[in-house]
Order: sequence, then structure tokens, then C-alpha cells
Amino acid sequence: MSTEVLISLLSFGGTLLLVLTGLLNFSVFLRQLRAARDQLETVRRQLESARQQPEIQLVQRAMTETSDHLKILIERPYLRPYFYDNKLWKEGDRASGDEVKAMAELLLSNFASAIIHSAAFPQYPVRGVEQTIRFHLRNSPALRDFLLENFDRFQLAGLALVCLKNDTKAEAERDLSALLATPDMDETERARRERLLSYLRDTDQVDAFDLAKCSLEHARSQSLGAGRREKTAQTA
Repeated sequence: MSTEVLISLLSFGGTLLLVLTGLLNFSVFLRQLRAARDQLETVRRQLESARQQPEIQLVQRAMTETSDHLKILIERPYLRPYFYDNKLWKEGDRASGDEVKAMAELLLSNFASAIIHSAAFPQYPVRGVEQTIRFHLRNSPALRDFLLENFDRFQLAGLALVCLKNDTKAEAERDLSALLATPDMDETERARRERLLSYLRDTDQVDAFDLAKCSLEHARSQSLGAGRREKTAQTA
């Protein structure tokens, strides 16, 4: 074999080896590119999941707050008529008065929490909660009585609960007027009830959750004002 032929074969072999090496490197590059793309997709999904997590948690909280009482009703089905069928409690009933009041307190506390969450977070599934609260308030004397007897305990959600309890704005105004006539009320609570009644009278359209937002914003402004006054007093 001549030297020229050998050199040609060696050159061809070297070129072929370079091509094969290039193809192998390109194959490795493609696998790395696909792996990087898969990692980016995984990160994107994680970010999307993280973005949706607060909304998911709010939905889960709404479901819990408006259905947490069901497990008690399963254990004590004799309580159900007091919260679904407008049944009044009376002496001699299987349920004790304390059981009915405790159940009413649990329901109203959960409903108040749902209302406050709906006022603070626009993602909260508000309308489904509204219908649930309205149904129970209008089908349970125990809930209505507990709300009016303990109105001072519902500082942020009280006005919304009163509006959901009633069919009309005039009925809600009558409830607030009656609450103002409660004896032995401290001046702070009296002022709050007067403010709520005045606000309700001046409002054209009554939306329970808009009213809750107003109560929440008022509480925030009061808290900020108190903080500024305290800071001013400290620096004086």
C-alpha cells in the first residue's frame, strides 16, 4: 500500500472519528437539554402550585368552617332540628339547653371566621358560604338568640350576621335598634352599635360581606390610630 493511500485512509478515519465524536457530543447535549427543559417544567409546576396554595388553603378553610359542625350532628342527631328545622328548645327535650347553646356558639364562631376571611381575602369562596350562613340563621332560633344575646362577641362579623339573619334592611335596622336598648352596656359597645346602625341606615345596598369589609377596615384604622398615638406619647 502506498504512502498516499495510507495517509488518505488515516485522514478519512480521523475525519470519521471526529464526526462520530461530534455526533456523540451532540447526543449528550440533546439529553442535557431535555433534562434541563424537564427541570424547568418541574420548577414551573412547583411555582404554580405554590401560587395556588393560598387559594387552595382558603377553599379548604371555607369547607371546614362551614361544615365542622356536621361531625357533632352525626354523633348527636337529636340536635339537628334546632339548626335546620326552626325547632325551639324547651324543657324536657332530649337535648339539654347547654348542648344547644354550645352548638350555636360553635356554628356562629365558625360563620364569623368565614365572614372575616371573606372580608380579608378576595379569593375566599364567599357566595357559597353566604348561602350556608343565611340558611342556618333563618332556620335556627338558637342561632338567632345566641347572636343577639352575645352580639358584643362578634366585633367584626356582627353586622354581616344580622343582615344575613334578616330578609330586609328594615328588619336588620330593627335588630340593631333593639340591641342598642340592651341594659348595662358599656359605652364602647354602645358607640359601636350606634355606628353600625348609622352606617346601615346610610347604605343604599346591603351586602353582608361588604359590611364585613367596612368593619374590618374600621378596626384596622382604629388600630393604626392607636399605634400612632402611642408612638407619639412615647416620643413626647
